[in-house]
Amino acid sequence: MKNLVKALVCVCIVVIGIQNVSAQEPSMRTFDNNTKAVQLQKGTMQVFDYGETQVHAYETKGFFNTHAFFIEKNGQGVLIETPPMKDNYNELVDYIVGLGYTNIDVMVSYHLIGKHFFDTDKLKFNHIYSNQESLDYMTNSGNESLSKLKEVSGEDLDETTIVPTDLLEAGAQEISGIPFVITPTGFGFDVEMPEIKAVHLHMVGHDNHTMIFNTEFIDTVIKELSAFQEKGYTTYFSSHSAPETSGDVTIKINYLEDMKAILSASKNSEAFIQKMDKAYPDFGWRNYLLGSAKMLFPKK
Repeated sequence: MKNLVKALVCVCIVVIGIQNVSAQEPSMRTFDNNTKAVQLQKGTMQVFDYGETQVHAYETKGFFNTHAFFIEKNGQGVLIETPPMKDNYNELVDYIVGLGYTNIDVMVSYHLIGKHFFDTDKLKFNHIYSNQESLDYMTNSGNESLSKLKEVSGEDLDETTIVPTDLLEAGAQEISGIPFVITPTGFGFDVEMPEIKAVHLHMVGHDNHTMIFNTEFIDTVIKELSAFQEKGYTTYFSSHSAPETSGDVTIKINYLEDMKAILSASKNSEAFIQKMDKAYPDFGWRNYLLGSAKMLFPKK
């Protein structure tokens, strides 16, 4: 996967049958475990109760509407990802403090921006974890993307780079007393949570388009998602979509298979976009479809 990444990446999918696809299936985002919603001043917190372990999924409701995840177990906690917009900082910190925490760990897997999130005297950060691939990505393509994001999102975007205190290696490890499996992806890392049959990825979004760099990347994503399903993971947390189920992932895999068929039947980017629009007229993140078309059909 390391050589397949160029810009802000996603993971996506849907169903073959160009004339008759099931792209508009109702959302599969329903969960068996106990969940509740907490409305904050700006964002929303969805709390997943797995018994000893709770996951607090924070939807920022900002320009990018990203998600961050606070996982707690037996009085210890770790935050996966941080918001990119400054007006979410105090709200998220206050929520974590309100749970009774004075110090936590943080894992920043795909978005090493927003170091001012840590400028608070309300909460201490014991360790800020990332990996070498995430650092390398920020040094190259990530920084190139930031200037463009700043132009469209405004001054509230905190484009400063987070400096990790520790770099993670691949494999099983325990952070904040919680067992995780770190899976490098070439531009960051996925975080598996075997105890609760969950995983954190960069992007899923069963009703949105995915950024695709080449045909090999499609197969890589299909293989990745299928492997997580084979492990029995039932909940998929993603920075760029609401929490999803294995059913959502199946829709995504089918989408990618369908994209492959459309790609092979298209002679140019215009035909590819037209056929994808026809197959998935209500899909979000259309800019990713347009970006994929440019990379799949590079101008000579």
